[in-house]
Amino acid sequence: MKQKLVLAGMMLFMVAGFSACKKQNKATEPLRTKMLGKWQVNKIDVTTYNTSGTPTTVTTSYTASDYMDFKDTESDDVELSLGTNNRMLGFYKVRINDSFFLDFSQKDLECTTTLIGDKEFRFTGTVVGSSPKVTETYYLSR
Repeated sequence: MKQKLVLAGMMLFMVAGFSACKKQNKATEPLRTKMLGKWQVNKIDVTTYNTSGTPTTVTTSYTASDYMDFKDTESDDVELSLGTNNRMLGFYKVRINDSFFLDFSQKDLECTTTLIGDKEFRFTGTVVGSSPKVTETYYLSR
């Protein structure tokens, strides 16, 4: 009898353990988890708004060696490398509402995610303190 109770208890424990270990759905993963890693920079659209609010956009395309790397470090480091002589180091902070902040020594960006998946990431950042207003839209891929 004791052996049957132990066997029934083990079976119940195994069923409870397996049902509790569900894989997280990609759609419900936090933004930070989706962002992590190295992304190729395909292009960046820089839009400047004049005093009347009219936008002017300049698009710059990049090569396969240009990248943005969101690192899984205690300080949430980010590295942006565009061309051979343009490398910026900074950090990022993700907010609850799928927006994030990029802090580079040259500029800071308040960013909003427009698209993120396994292979594609697109976001628009407003340059903090820019006058006239300047936004940068990043098109990244893996």
